[in-house]
Amino acid sequence: MASKDATVATPDTAIKRLTRAVTLALEEVERLKEEVARMNARSEAMEELLRGVTSGEGGPREMIEKLHIFQEENLDLRRRLDEGREGVDRLLARVKFLEEQS
Repeated sequence: MASKDATVATPDTAIKRLTRAVTLALEEVERLKEEVARMNARSEAMEELLRGVTSGEGGPREMIEKLHIFQEENLDLRRRLDEGREGVDRLLARVKFLEEQS
């Protein structure tokens, strides 16, 4: 049976783990910010397309094709954002666990 001291992290080890977990969380937050920026850019492109169609500059077929593309991209981005949020949640849970360990 292992001693209790073998399972307790040293303060230096706990700080290193915490630092790594926080770094990973911050990287994930940055990635999510980039995803949101891409979603905003696509939203603006869709608004431009809609303005073009309503003003008579673009045809309905073109709008439908682009709409399908945007919908697929939107679904993919939402899935990736959800995965990112789950990753951040896991990292934050890990940080909390490490804080409780030290």
